[in-house]
Amino acid sequence: MKIVSPSTMSEMDRTAIENYKIPGVILMENAGREVALAVKNMLAEEKVQILTKRIVLFCGKGNNGGDGFVAARHLANMGFDIKVLIVADPGQITGDALTNLEIIKNMGLCIEVIDDEQKLDKARNLAEDALVLVDALFGTGLRGEVKGLALQVIKLINVLQIPVLAVDIPSGICGETGKVLGDAVRSQHTVTMALPKIGLSLYPGLEYAGDLTVADIGMPIDILQTANTDIELLDTEHISRCFKIYPFDAHKGTFGRVFIIAGSCGMTGAAALSGIASVKSGAGLVTIGIPESLNDIVEVKVTEAMTMPLAETATRCISSRALDKALEFSNKCSAVVIGPGLSVEKETKQFVQKFVKTCESPLIIDADGLNTLAECPEVLNKAQGPIIITPHPGELGRLLSTSSLKIQEDRLLAVKTAAKRFNCICVLKGARTLIATPEGKLWINPTGNPGMATGGSGDVLSGMIGAFLARGMKPSEAATAGVYLHGLAGDIAVEQRGQMCLTAQDIINFLPESVKEIIEDIT
Repeated sequence: MKIVSPSTMSEMDRTAIENYKIPGVILMENAGREVALAVKNMLAEEKVQILTKRIVLFCGKGNNGGDGFVAARHLANMGFDIKVLIVADPGQITGDALTNLEIIKNMGLCIEVIDDEQKLDKARNLAEDALVLVDALFGTGLRGEVKGLALQVIKLINVLQIPVLAVDIPSGICGETGKVLGDAVRSQHTVTMALPKIGLSLYPGLEYAGDLTVADIGMPIDILQTANTDIELLDTEHISRCFKIYPFDAHKGTFGRVFIIAGSCGMTGAAALSGIASVKSGAGLVTIGIPESLNDIVEVKVTEAMTMPLAETATRCISSRALDKALEFSNKCSAVVIGPGLSVEKETKQFVQKFVKTCESPLIIDADGLNTLAECPEVLNKAQGPIIITPHPGELGRLLSTSSLKIQEDRLLAVKTAAKRFNCICVLKGARTLIATPEGKLWINPTGNPGMATGGSGDVLSGMIGAFLARGMKPSEAATAGVYLHGLAGDIAVEQRGQMCLTAQDIINFLPESVKEIIEDIT
């Protein structure tokens, strides 16, 4: 599903009005009607009697407020006791919003102007007995932090602890990034128009939005299909297209070979988890390259993957002397995963840096594979084949010479920057994992949960992506399918195990169910 910025949505509105001659007042009418229906549905779900009950709408001076005026009319016609609070100078309301304000005035609806902080008590008295509050203050057009009267109104809405429905986006949330601009309305439900906005798809905006409804406001279908955006929300339709059905005479070579270079003393679990996940995700053959003295341990941990003992250092980490052997084998493989539990010892760093520059097979670089490149990230640009990197914010911060805090402040910018700078696909892990290509295409992943924030979860993901590459997916397909199904497996696991007790092995155990949920005829 496409995700748009506020500026793109404005351009879509303009195209509908100017090129298709759809009056803006019709788009506003459709939007307001959808808001009213959503309010009615909220109350029906809560089994609240809907007749002669109070709904309070907080409306601004722009088109978001205009949507609120339309909603007020429809809600009044449904039998609700409507109070409209205009948090602005009514003299500044123009255009379609003014048209709809005049209509509700002529209907005799209760309209109160809250244009200074001295009138906040009046707003509180009107709102405190409401069944639902409708936030139609700002929408996506907000610029800069909320201050003054608007800030006080947002605080009032939140302190009342009455269910809130936001129009298009909770007021105070940046439509471009999801950031909180000073303070923001915490809504239980948001009705957004035509297409989801970026700020509703990323934290913290996602959390403030509550349940999301994408409303059909009559936008022509070709405008929706040609919306100028490079951002999509992953869904089952996208993921199912990544898979193909294989012939009945398929053999293990059909599904590719994955080489996983991983592990060090104390970190054999990372290698095993990545290998098992790769097997479970459908790779035909999986080989784990492991420091030679740890080989017996890994062979006990895994039975369906092979192992390859590699030359090691005195501290039982992979040595630079393992390079030729690893490169020779990697050239026979469909995909190579490097990094889980690898360590950042000096010789291991040398091994990784030379391997990345020389390996001709598609590479997934994770964990210590990325940490060993932090001092020379330009090595990524010298790779012979396609690269997928899977950093968490700290690892990406080291690659981009910044802090994890800075990465988290603008995850969209960070993931796009990394993908373009290193000419690779970048998977920025975390709540709402992001996947970006060097060309600027970006996907937001909706699956996953906090219980997956556990050791080994990332190792499982790297193994999955490696398997999907080996099965013939394009790098962008392997990355998006891996991230989505990894999160979905975690979500299924939580339903049965709960968040607190979730482990990386649980994610592996529920992979078959996650794949089956997407497409049942893949074997």
